[in-house]
Amino acid sequence: MAAQTVVSAPLLSWVLWVLVWAAILLIATVLGSRAGRLWREHRDAQLLGELRPAMLEVASGEDDDASALHRLTAVPAHRVPVVDRAVSAMLSKVRGEPARALARVLEAHGRAQWAIRGLSSHSAVHRAHAAWTLGLMRARETAPRLVPLLQDRSADVVVAAARALALLGDGSAARAVLRAVAPRRRPRGLPSWVAVESLCAFDDSAAPVIEAATLHPNSAVRHVAATVIGARPLLGAAPVVRERLAEETDPRTLAAFVEALGRVGGPRDLPVLSRFARHRDETVALAAVESLERLGLASSVAALAPLVADPRPRLAERAAVALTELGPAGRDRLRDVVAAEGSAALPANYALQLTAMRSAGHGVD
Repeated sequence: MAAQTVVSAPLLSWVLWVLVWAAILLIATVLGSRAGRLWREHRDAQLLGELRPAMLEVASGEDDDASALHRLTAVPAHRVPVVDRAVSAMLSKVRGEPARALARVLEAHGRAQWAIRGLSSHSAVHRAHAAWTLGLMRARETAPRLVPLLQDRSADVVVAAARALALLGDGSAARAVLRAVAPRRRPRGLPSWVAVESLCAFDDSAAPVIEAATLHPNSAVRHVAATVIGARPLLGAAPVVRERLAEETDPRTLAAFVEALGRVGGPRDLPVLSRFARHRDETVALAAVESLERLGLASSVAALAPLVADPRPRLAERAAVALTELGPAGRDRLRDVVAAEGSAALPANYALQLTAMRSAGHGVD
């Protein structure tokens, strides 16, 4: 028969008291931590309340005698992190001289040196934060230090570096941004929207690089280049866009080129846009319709009118709405379609009613 282990009453009492005191210590630690956090938040809020008028004065460009700037740069060392966080938040919303003045606050607090050291940190969070800080400070001279981060192993760091470079506006980084869209060593490239945001913010020295990217073997890079050409827009790139329209095979990129032509092209492009408006890919056709509307030519009415009868409902409705935007001639053509009572009457009637509602709304205003 197995021997039974007997636990004495004093031992059980001792274990119970240990558990009780451990629970009390844990509760005290949690409450103390919460109380400390609330106290720090209250202290920080009080400090920011005292300094907010000075921050607003600098951010609005009304600090003529630099007294508000001096007040922000002269805060005690233990309060610097609180001020720097608030100033950084403001820097993301202001431009021009007020932004440069706020950046001088961070510079005086040694934030630039901290950020430059942080670019080589082992922590991806620190690298991303450092890159964004340099961008907020508009430290244009640090652009060469940010460019290598576009090939960082962390996707978050790559995005932060690209957005920081957008704030710096240095066109010399355009090639590196485009290269980050289709990296060789990383499975995922820089998101297209971030690349477009950066390239649109760069100075004019980026234009030749963007135009050259329309020939890149990767369709994602070509798509970014086409989108930027239309969004900036780069008017001198019209010949490049016309050439690419004849050769592009990727539907998404082709649609971007068609849309770009509507922004950088002119009357001579009406025939090619009319052809693309009948393209088998609906995305391409919709882009052509939008471009025809944007050209705003009287001859666009003749190109758009047949599309109201297109079997693709979204394309038919978009063409009908475009006709309403082309003035009386376009709306008269839609009324004729409605009167004919064919398959195109539904989208035509929809567009006319939409126009009537918009007009009524403007009348109420």
